[in-house]
Amino acid sequence: MPQKPEVKDVPDYLDHASVDARPLLTALDQFIREEWPGAARTIKYGQPFYELEGQRLSIAAYQKHVSVSSNQPLPQALATAFTNGGYEVGEKRVNIAFHQDIPEELLHQWCQHILENATA
Repeated sequence: MPQKPEVKDVPDYLDHASVDARPLLTALDQFIREEWPGAARTIKYGQPFYELEGQRLSIAAYQKHVSVSSNQPLPQALATAFTNGGYEVGEKRVNIAFHQDIPEELLHQWCQHILENATA
């Protein structure tokens, strides 16, 4: 398995991303910063993390998609909506294939849900 390059910050991660992943990652970075103004933006485990009010989102590039992950499970109704829109989901993540648009409205709902259901 190829080793991930060492990156010092989020812009460096975006710069090192593949040509296919970079547009989605850049758009997701901007989207999350607009959704969660004031979120701490760091690199953990070699990928971008955004932390706000004890909650986390992360983005990562893979071979054929990018992934948005959270520390909270994806609510079933949102998981169904993402799936119906053609996106692959997991318990705490949504995958966006390189050819897909960013599902902004659904991601907005998820970001709001995460903060509204933050556990202390």
